[in-house]
Amino acid sequence: MKLVSMLARARATDTFAVLDGPHRRTRRDLLAATARCADRMRAAGLRPGRRVLALLDQDARGLVFLAAASAVGVKVLMPYDLARAAEPEWARLVTLSRPDCIVTTRDVGDAVRAAAHADRIPVLYVGADPLGADPAGESVPAEIAAPVTEFLVLFSSGTTGRAKAICVSEDLVCRRILSVTRALRFGPATRAFMSGLINNTTGVIFGFGALAHGSALIYPPDRRPETWPAVVAETGATHIMLRPAALRRFVDAALAQGADLGSLEVVAYGAAPLPRRLLEQARALTGCAWIQGYGLSETFGPFCWLDETGHAEGRYRAGVYCVGRPDDTVELRLEPTPEHPAPRGEILLRAGRIMQGYYDPGTDRVTPLGGWFRTGDIGEWSPSGDLLLKGRIQATILGDNGHRVHPEEVEAALAGVADVDEVAVVGLRGADGISEKVVAAVRGPLLAHSAAAIRDRVRAGLTGVLSEELWPELLYPCAHPLPVNVGDKVDRRRLAESLDPTLLIPLTGADRL
Repeated sequence: MKLVSMLARARATDTFAVLDGPHRRTRRDLLAATARCADRMRAAGLRPGRRVLALLDQDARGLVFLAAASAVGVKVLMPYDLARAAEPEWARLVTLSRPDCIVTTRDVGDAVRAAAHADRIPVLYVGADPLGADPAGESVPAEIAAPVTEFLVLFSSGTTGRAKAICVSEDLVCRRILSVTRALRFGPATRAFMSGLINNTTGVIFGFGALAHGSALIYPPDRRPETWPAVVAETGATHIMLRPAALRRFVDAALAQGADLGSLEVVAYGAAPLPRRLLEQARALTGCAWIQGYGLSETFGPFCWLDETGHAEGRYRAGVYCVGRPDDTVELRLEPTPEHPAPRGEILLRAGRIMQGYYDPGTDRVTPLGGWFRTGDIGEWSPSGDLLLKGRIQATILGDNGHRVHPEEVEAALAGVADVDEVAVVGLRGADGISEKVVAAVRGPLLAHSAAAIRDRVRAGLTGVLSEELWPELLYPCAHPLPVNVGDKVDRRRLAESLDPTLLIPLTGADRL
């Protein structure tokens, strides 16, 4: 299956396909722009199998480029961070990977230009061509008939360990787009809100998923989640995906603005535990179906679902991080380990819908997978057959008491404490250089109380929810929003580095650091 074929799935080419700021684009517009982009890439000497480093803006031009890349048959590398501040990272990637071409919709900056010039790498600007109608642009003939085996290289965030380059096939991308958007109930009348980024799975799935179903895609003019409720109300968006950090800002803004969210039919969420109080508040606010997805960059999207039925039945209360049941795209099993004995175990996957392997940009080689893929996540099954996530093996903290603590499990429990809006758990290395003190950074109205009252309220909120040996030893009152990366995930490293030891509050009788 070819990604570019998603553009041609609907017969009516004059139908509204994309709202990009003030511009309404039809499918014909997108086809024409894709044809022009593909022609420019071929004119620049790009052929099937060549490597392209893509530095894209978060607008419809990113979709057009990926469709054109599919047509030409090139391999696409996209950095995790496409913000302007990441220019030094881009330059290092240029020097390391030495792509055949850099394709961009923007001014790449002096550092990237210098790196490209040093290795004689051409820079192709595709942002100058406006997306407009072209009577000749009815179809985009693909250079090759078969999907590209090593089509897309995405980089993980590195929030739970070393950042990795993940190589996925074009066929996997297309099949996952279709399986995920079916699970999220996309249809011809869908108006999908582009909350995700084009350089991550959510952006690609929502963008091409809307095209595949003959529906419409809405780009917000502003990337700040607090501006999105007004855009949803104005455009009649029906489907949106929000990570917990973004959902908090979205809900607060919707309540403050009195925004009409009646058009929403499905709200998807995932990537981190969602506090039950926030989930129930948001469900009451929207009155639509809620679907949680659990997946990995390595699977290119979710394969496990807690659907609206699971929410209505209250199955999300089965554990602090309940992600529902696997779909038919993967085979999943739990493998107990000495550190995580049964009924817990590491989540292992086996299926055709997993990445080709990890990619080495310096050698252009992919390390293929063999047999079962180890996700690095720990889970267990609930009595009702739902998968309960406990945390990442790499993120596990060995506490002073000898217990292994999963930050995600503790965070989910703390998020249920009254007046806690944000929480993140980190480890501070102990004097022995091995064990760590478990510290929970909390933010919210709770901080208006004294240190003793904060401690007592947290203890009361955790009692009966989380085993006491897993409680954090110390609380850190965070006056400012927790630091996040470009993917709206808490940056634990930055958080740990910013802690002021004089502000730590003992929770379990530990002394101040």
